[in-house]
Amino acid sequence: MAVVENLPSPSTERPIGFGRLKRKEDARFIRGQGTYLDDIELPGMVHGAMLRSPYAHARIVSIDTSAALAHPNVAAVVTAKDLETLGLAWMPTISYDTQAVLAGDKVRFQGQEVAFVIATDEYSANDALSLIDVEYEPLPAVVNARKALDEDAPLIRDDKAGQRDNLASPLWEAGDEAATDTAFAEADTIVSRDIIYPRCHPAPLETCGIIADFNPKTGQLDIYNGNQAPHAHRTVYAHVAGLAEHMIRIRCNDIGGGFGNKVPVYPGYVCAIAGSIVAGVPVKWVEDRSGNLMSTGFARDYVMKAELCSKDGRITGLRVDVIADHGAFDSTAQPTKFPAGFFHIFTGSYDLEAAHCKVTGVYTNKAPGGVAYACSFRITEAVYLVERMVDVLADELDWPVILTRLRSDDPTRPVADALLDQRTLAGIGNLWKNESLYDCRIDPWRPMSDVSDEDLERVVRTARDMMRREVRHGGRLSGGEVFEQGGKGCKRCGTRIRVKGQWDENRMTYWCPVCQT
Repeated sequence: MAVVENLPSPSTERPIGFGRLKRKEDARFIRGQGTYLDDIELPGMVHGAMLRSPYAHARIVSIDTSAALAHPNVAAVVTAKDLETLGLAWMPTISYDTQAVLAGDKVRFQGQEVAFVIATDEYSANDALSLIDVEYEPLPAVVNARKALDEDAPLIRDDKAGQRDNLASPLWEAGDEAATDTAFAEADTIVSRDIIYPRCHPAPLETCGIIADFNPKTGQLDIYNGNQAPHAHRTVYAHVAGLAEHMIRIRCNDIGGGFGNKVPVYPGYVCAIAGSIVAGVPVKWVEDRSGNLMSTGFARDYVMKAELCSKDGRITGLRVDVIADHGAFDSTAQPTKFPAGFFHIFTGSYDLEAAHCKVTGVYTNKAPGGVAYACSFRITEAVYLVERMVDVLADELDWPVILTRLRSDDPTRPVADALLDQRTLAGIGNLWKNESLYDCRIDPWRPMSDVSDEDLERVVRTARDMMRREVRHGGRLSGGEVFEQGGKGCKRCGTRIRVKGQWDENRMTYWCPVCQT
C-alpha cells in the first residue's frame, strides 16, 4: 500500500499562504454523491424540450402544433404567440439589448428556439418535437462579420425601431488617435496584419438547464440552476416574469463546468419559468449537446486589422480596427458597457508612445454570445494581437524577437524583471535567467536603459547554453521537474527527454527546454 507523507491531517487547516491546501469536495464527488441538476427530482415535475430552427435566416410562415398536442404524454406546446399574451416574447440581455425568447416573425440564426414542448417525461417531450410542422421562407444570411455593414447586406434586426443596418453597438474607441497617427508618420518601419480570432465554444461537461418551481399559493419562484451569475439572472427573471426579486430564489448546487457558458440567460430558462407559472408545477429543461453547441454563449469571434510601427528598433505605435461579431442578438456576458470588454489593454507591457483602437460590434446570422472563456473579457484577444504583431515586426527588422520585446519594455524596469516577464517568449527559464545574469556580470537590478543590445543578446545566449548543457547531462526544468535523456522526443527539434514520474505529453508538444516550442 502506498503511503503519502506530509499531507495535512483531516483536522488540520492549512495556514494562509503556507503549505498544501486540502481539497474538501473530492470525497463526495468520487463517491458519486454530487448534486447536479439531473440529480434533482421534484414531486409532479414535468419536462421541456426545445424545437430549433434548421435555417440561419428565414421568415416563419406558419407553425402547426396539433400533431404534437395529440401526443398522449404532451401537456402543452408553447410558441411565440403564446408568450406574447403573457408579455414574455422578448427578454433583455445583460448587454442592454433584447432577445426573442421564441422566434415569432422570423428566425435569425441556425438553432434558434422556435417552440417549447412540455410533457410528462423528457423522452416524450423530445419525440413530440418531430410532430411540430413549421413552414419557413428562407432569407439571405449574413455569416461574415466583414460584410455585415455592406449596403446590400440583409437587415437582421428589423424588429428594432429605426434599425437600418446591422450595427449592434456604437463605435467604441480607446487611446489617442492623433498621437498614434504622429507616431506612424515618424516611424521608419511599419507592419500590418489582418488577424482573425475565430469563434470558439466553452462546451462544459454539463450542459445548460433549469428547474423552475412556482408556488401559486405563496407567489414564490424557486429556481434550481447551475449558473455563474445568479444575481443577474434573478434581476432578469423578475423583469420578464413581473415578480419581485425577493420572491425569486435561485439555488446553485454543483456545476458540471461553466467557463462563461452559464452566465447568459437563455430562452429555455424563460420558457421553463413561464410553464411553471402557468401550470403551477415544476418544469425541468436541460439542453442536449447539439443545442449547447449551436445556440449557447460562444467566445471570441473578432476580426482585427492591426498596424505596428517602430523607430530605431523600438516599438512606438499600435493601432487596431476591430469588428466584433455579436451574432443575432447582443447578449455578451460582461460587466462593462463597452462591446470590447477590456480589449483596451491591447498595448500589453510595452512602453509605446501612442496607441489607438476602435471596435465595431455587428449583428450576423449566428448564435448570440460573447463569454469570458479562459480569459477576462477580451484580454486573450488583445494579448494575442500585440504579441503576434511584435513577432511580425521582429521578422521584418530581422532582429531576434527577444530584443524587439525587451527594447520596447519600460526602460526604468530592472533587467531581471523584464526577463522574468518575457522568459517563455524569450526561450529561457526562470532558473537560467538569474544564473545567466550573474554569469555575464550584469546586475539584475540594473534598469533596462543601461543594458546594451549586446549584453541582452549575451544573457539570452548564455541562458540557452546553460539549458542545453543541463538537458544533455540530466538536470531540472525551470518548474522543478527532474528529467533525463531518453523517452519521447520533441516534435520540432527531436530532443529526446523523459520526465521522471508521470509523462506529460503537453510539455513535449508545447514546451521543449531546448528549442523552446
